[in-house]
Amino acid sequence: MSLIAGCFRRLTETPAKANELKGYKVTDVSRTRKFGVACRSLQELKRKACAKLNVTNDLAEVNVFLLDGSQIDEEYFYTLEAQTTLIVQKPGEKVLSDADLLYDTLRRVNIDFLTAGDKASEFLTENLKAKVAILNNALNKDDSKIVFSSRDEHPEWFFGLETNYTTKEAYMHRRCQDRIRGYLYKTIDQIKSSETFANDHRARKQLLYAITFFKMQLKQDHYFGHYFDRTRAAIESAGNVDERDSATCYEHCPCRLSQLEDSAYFRLFGTTDASCVDGAAKKKAKLNSRSEEEEAQDDCPYVIRTKERQPCVAICDRKGEFRCSGVWNADICAYGDRHRINPYRSREELVLFSTWNFDHKIERSRTLVPQLLQLLSQGVAKDEDILELYDNLFTAKNLRLVHIVCHDKGAHK
Repeated sequence: MSLIAGCFRRLTETPAKANELKGYKVTDVSRTRKFGVACRSLQELKRKACAKLNVTNDLAEVNVFLLDGSQIDEEYFYTLEAQTTLIVQKPGEKVLSDADLLYDTLRRVNIDFLTAGDKASEFLTENLKAKVAILNNALNKDDSKIVFSSRDEHPEWFFGLETNYTTKEAYMHRRCQDRIRGYLYKTIDQIKSSETFANDHRARKQLLYAITFFKMQLKQDHYFGHYFDRTRAAIESAGNVDERDSATCYEHCPCRLSQLEDSAYFRLFGTTDASCVDGAAKKKAKLNSRSEEEEAQDDCPYVIRTKERQPCVAICDRKGEFRCSGVWNADICAYGDRHRINPYRSREELVLFSTWNFDHKIERSRTLVPQLLQLLSQGVAKDEDILELYDNLFTAKNLRLVHIVCHDKGAHK
């Protein structure tokens, strides 16, 4: 299938989900009130939720989160199941997780169990790295259910997860996407809070182009969800398998949820042949005024990187076992087999896997974003320079999955 045909398929196939009316539950950060709303988009949800909760009339100031604290954007919104509970946050408010709220409630009513809770908290704050290592060794025991994949086969693995995914692989794929999406949000926040963005009008425009490019390229790359998907572990030798094939994608993959405006999509993919969009581009003629973000999307000079066939290889083995890459300046992990984990094995190991992190060898906040600010303060950058920064921010070229003991948060020099 040609690139243009592929573009046409992604633009014209999507659809029903984007316009589907679904019901959600909305609450504020205090969780004291909850309302049901029916909507077709994130903006519509914000508008109705703000009216119900009497939060604010300025939708740009409002953020929406899942109960686990994950922030959602328009694209992510379309992957949510009906009746998902969402938290509406206005500026200055802190979103607390379910665990935070439960603990605060227990403390206020002086439940006897608090003593045990305090001891557990003390346990987790004192010499945490050593204790996590002990827990990890204790969990690497029972492999009897490691090959199970579905909810029916291993129901306890899915217990307590706010998800309707029916396989471990789909859930892990989504969790990896969430981590990469989190780096995107942090990168955008750091860019927009910089003095360069605030005070240099020319640089601000170029930075908005870069943000647009990062979003579009990540959508093209599926937010690299395959890194945690063990079904992708064996694909390295089968170079003809590409995650962008709809037959190999999960329902939550971006290729099934294209929300791009047509002219921006074809411009970013290096072609202006929008005739195959069946006249959809004409709908943009209605706009007399556009936001900076909309202008950046329409005028972005950077071309999305595409490959006809690109293998998508997981960073775990076929069983789902991950091994620590070691501290950022080492070739291998000094702890060897002691730093390994398989979140597919058990619910407990899945929880412990959340303490493993991607570590930027070249640091995002201290090095990469400052490089981007400096580069774009000089004008339009070369495509290869923007792609290099993208790879270092979001891909395994610069990301190392590490055990908490090997995660060095000091300056990488």
